[in-house]
Amino acid sequence: MHQLAHGGADRTPMAGTPATFGQLLRARRLQLGLSLAQLAARVHFDRGHVSKVETDKRPPSVSFAEACDQALNVGSTFTTIATALEAAGRQQQGWVRPAQLPAAKRNFVGHRDDMNLLGKVLHGDEQSLAVPVAVVNGPPGVGKTALVVQSAQRAVDAGYFADGQLFVNLQGPGRGAAAEPFDVLKDLLRALGVPAEHIPADLDQRAATFRSVLHGREILLVLDNAADTQQILPLLPGSPGCAVVVTSRSRLPGLISLAGAVTLTLPELSRREAALLIRSVIGDERADADTAAVAVLAERCGHLPLALVLAAEHIVSHRHHSAGCLAADLKPEHARMELAAGEVVLRHAFDTSYRTLDEPTARMFRLLGLLPRYAINAAAAAATADVGQDEASLLLRNLADAHLIRHQDEHHYRLHELLRAYATDLTKHLDAESERTEAMRRAADFYLR
Repeated sequence: MHQLAHGGADRTPMAGTPATFGQLLRARRLQLGLSLAQLAARVHFDRGHVSKVETDKRPPSVSFAEACDQALNVGSTFTTIATALEAAGRQQQGWVRPAQLPAAKRNFVGHRDDMNLLGKVLHGDEQSLAVPVAVVNGPPGVGKTALVVQSAQRAVDAGYFADGQLFVNLQGPGRGAAAEPFDVLKDLLRALGVPAEHIPADLDQRAATFRSVLHGREILLVLDNAADTQQILPLLPGSPGCAVVVTSRSRLPGLISLAGAVTLTLPELSRREAALLIRSVIGDERADADTAAVAVLAERCGHLPLALVLAAEHIVSHRHHSAGCLAADLKPEHARMELAAGEVVLRHAFDTSYRTLDEPTARMFRLLGLLPRYAINAAAAAATADVGQDEASLLLRNLADAHLIRHQDEHHYRLHELLRAYATDLTKHLDAESERTEAMRRAADFYLR
């Protein structure tokens, strides 16, 4: 280290004077005969970025320091200094360090590729000034929040987001309600240590204050159960050291163009993963007693994580003594809707998505439950609902955006088996028998043709 402080640079401090990070970096660069551009190329940072660090106009990040250590072959010299500088800066400024992430699930299974992609987004790009934003969407019960929490906890464990993590549930107090950004920003600012009397009374000013408080900090913001894009936009930080992950049952149109969001759509688990999830909850002994029954149970739960965990909990709590008994009881489709454990009810998860639909889209969804288990296209949907084909195409797109049906190809959709059972149950309770009979007759005529 003594050599670094005496590299012949005109900014190198005199003997006995503490050197800054920038002075030490410049001294080492000159000692190796490197130009500023050559060092920038070695560390893969912009030349202007390196120059600002050398002149102490920009504090070094730990990742920049790690790149310097590797490029200049000085062990962990610069990483040690940068880490100490970050810690001291936080302490001097009195930063509150929130740690609001929920605990990761012990029996989390599957979605390895999605985990890897989300991890890359969370780790960000040091050379980019953009705030990384990821949207994880998918049908109800597919495990969006569990995946995000798992990925976030891994990132924190790896040393990312040292300034804290914020977690917000964007559902409102009532069923189907959405939290107002105005209220959410108040809670976020309080969590970051802003006194109540200093929180502005205007939405735009609150959003600006939130961005200001986060400036220069490495914070992860998880926004769970987002209703739409407009709910998200005021909550986005402006500092590139931050990252945002959003979960939603909607595709959140516009967030890609407005915030450069990366979108992940989660499917249900594979057969192997679904059986593995049941096994992880009920234990090897129960699972090995009848592996075929476990596979059947996984199939009747539609490989949907929420349904799988609720079914497995029935076995663990001895409401059903084996996977075979429970699989037999779940053979009728309507029985699957009653899967529940405490306040967690499978039907309620579907209700939350269904209640966001307008009446024409909701009616189309209900009537889809009457169709045979074929791929659905606009012509079949139009005939069943007795609407024009253009209107049917629009309604199917609405349902796909809400993840209540999914695209099979450009012109066809699939209805998940549990959602089919849910739709069938809804139409029995909400639509007149005469309307159901007419819809089935129209569907039969269409398929016969």
